Amino acid sequence: MRIQRTESTVPVHLRSGTRAWAVRPAVILAVLAMAGASGSEAGQAVPIVPGAAGFGMETPGGSGRHIQPPRTRVIKVTNLRREGPGSLRAALEAEGPRTVVFEVSGNIDFTPCGDLFLRHPYVTVAGQTAPSPGITLKACQLHVRTHDVLLQHLRIRVGDLHDPKRPLRNAAGWTQWSERDNLKVAGERIVVDHCSFSWATDENVQSTASDTTFRRCIFAEGLDSPKHHKGGHSKGLLILNQGKGHSQNVAVVGNLFAHNKDRCPTAGSGCKVAVINNLVYNAAPKPGIAMTFGNSPPSDRGGGSAVSVIGNSIDRTPTLVRIIARNGSVGRIHLADCTIAYTDAQGRRVEEHVPDLWDYRSRPGEDRARPNTRIFREWVGVAIFPERSRADRPPVVVPGLKILPSREVRGRVLATAGARPADRDPVDRRVVASVAERTGDTIASQQDVGGWPDLPKNRRALTVPANPSADDDGDGYTNLEEWLHGFAATVEGR
Repeated sequence: MRIQRTESTVPVHLRSGTRAWAVRPAVILAVLAMAGASGSEAGQAVPIVPGAAGFGMETPGGSGRHIQPPRTRVIKVTNLRREGPGSLRAALEAEGPRTVVFEVSGNIDFTPCGDLFLRHPYVTVAGQTAPSPGITLKACQLHVRTHDVLLQHLRIRVGDLHDPKRPLRNAAGWTQWSERDNLKVAGERIVVDHCSFSWATDENVQSTASDTTFRRCIFAEGLDSPKHHKGGHSKGLLILNQGKGHSQNVAVVGNLFAHNKDRCPTAGSGCKVAVINNLVYNAAPKPGIAMTFGNSPPSDRGGGSAVSVIGNSIDRTPTLVRIIARNGSVGRIHLADCTIAYTDAQGRRVEEHVPDLWDYRSRPGEDRARPNTRIFREWVGVAIFPERSRADRPPVVVPGLKILPSREVRGRVLATAGARPADRDPVDRRVVASVAERTGDTIASQQDVGGWPDLPKNRRALTVPANPSADDDGDGYTNLEEWLHGFAATVEGR
């Protein structure tokens, strides 16, 4: 049995015969020492996305590298049906290590509203393999309820259509739109890379997963819909700790948040999150809340949060931008290096570099057009003393991540975020253009912007590499993974 050396604190799953164990890294190193294996012989674990840094990157996804000899099953999506042979549902519901590839492009249509569930671990969903213009899950919610998952290059747009098969309102008064998200993630070692999410009536994405990364995605146009039981509820990304050790080590890196009223993102109590190098555009236009970190008084579920917010860019701000830190004496929140852009009283665009967001306030006598960015000191009338939560150093560090200065973030994110940066569909093109041109606004329904575009149903036969589970060049990635990397480079414009 060949065992890879790893410095990770996450269990490495080994398999012998039909039984599997979770082996701690210390045990692996001891075995290596007894066997006389060197670090170079054993090799270091490679990130599931080459060159990327984040939490959960040590997952093998669907590569099959966690078993010896490595092996995976390649499942081809050959049609756009909701279910049945050749469908995405069939591929997601399969068991064992598997890599999902697409021989067709277009909308997988679940109107008025449908659900897909991913319950079995060790899977890579490689949307980059679809021919242009890629795959969109239309009127669909995707639920990830397992571990070791890589989702890449997909668009999910659930929308606000009425589903006659679902209760209009439940006993608690919640409507069928009150929990309608594009993606709900639970589990561990999950990487969501280059995906696009829009038109949810709750938050675009909700996560309770740990050792997880959201990387170079678009969270856009959360619907400010009155169909939610709380009224308009345009939200970006919600990271929750449900009191069972969820949402530990979550990285939110290089994403575009556009035209969401708030949760760009929000991290609840007990979470450990790094929010790095994101572009937040047109948040809190009512005003709302741009970002929230910490407890929701009077509850203290999960304890205090640890949050590092570094190198982000906030653009097209209203006259009030609310950033709430509400951890009392138990949280640690680091808010550093932000670029805030706004229009002054003369109609000029102004960019201000803010080394420490805790200290950024409009003061009496200053230009009223300057954004009043507030670190709130109370929530619903409850004093919480957020200065006690202030951390002078980042409490959550993403190993190996090179952090860009906030002034460089806008251009980088606009060029690299979303499902297919070099092959965007009409919705992503419009959203990115609105950010580039500083136009657009929140919407109440997808119909406000024309609804789901009709996508061509193009087909392309895929020839899987010979010996897909082998590693012919010895770089740690299987031949199949390197084949997928080539498709990713193409749709990302690299």
